[in-house]
Amino acid sequence: MSWEDQWPGEPYRIEETGRIPDASPFRVALKRSACEAAPEIETLRERAGDVLEYESRADAVSKLVHAVEGPGLRLQQPAPNDPADVDAYLVSVREPRPGPDDRGDPAAGWTFGTRAQQVGALAEALFSAYRFDPPPIVAYAARDLGLAPVDIRVAVEDDPDRVGGLDPEVDGGWHPDVAFTVRERTDGESVDGSTLKRYVAEVKHGSTSFERNQRAGMERLAARDAKLDVLVIRVDLASIPQSYDLTIRSIDDVRPPG
Repeated sequence: MSWEDQWPGEPYRIEETGRIPDASPFRVALKRSACEAAPEIETLRERAGDVLEYESRADAVSKLVHAVEGPGLRLQQPAPNDPADVDAYLVSVREPRPGPDDRGDPAAGWTFGTRAQQVGALAEALFSAYRFDPPPIVAYAARDLGLAPVDIRVAVEDDPDRVGGLDPEVDGGWHPDVAFTVRERTDGESVDGSTLKRYVAEVKHGSTSFERNQRAGMERLAARDAKLDVLVIRVDLASIPQSYDLTIRSIDDVRPPG
């Protein structure tokens, strides 16, 4: 079943609704189905009310769908004649795949939908699965440093410290997904060459956005040390397992929305 078949509602049509998908503020009404499906949403409704405002649709999707462990949460557009002053409804749609009682013998094969957290973990694994020399970072670092890929060695750290641990003088709770230390390769195998640069990275799948406090911590950390750079890596998993696409940009080159 395609994502179009599972999507609860028609595609956004500005000429029908008069609303702009990425208008600011972007107002979202929390429906009962979403509150029942995810305790975090019910807690949010009790604390902040039935209608929430976000900077954009992408911001709302990031905070209400991708960041919440809830089955089937979706933003649904209002009907053209809906009198409510909202840009979308947060709803929970029924899982279209068979439930546990409907599944047969597991030897025949079962199908499950992936959640945002799982997709994010897959994107991170493209880097954290290596101890040394993940190809995208070797290529990026070589170009960044003006060296040949064979002249550098990249060590991978899959659980780097939070921002405050990386630099106690920088406040913030941002926790990088992965870190890379680039050293000079002295003899083809040695990793004992001098450290040339260190990168800490936030890995995102697709167009998933990051929190504002993440950006602030990233920018402050990048400004502290010329030999440390903060990267935003966006991964497209559409062609997995054969291949994947990505972009790598320094936080200095990433413009905030709006």
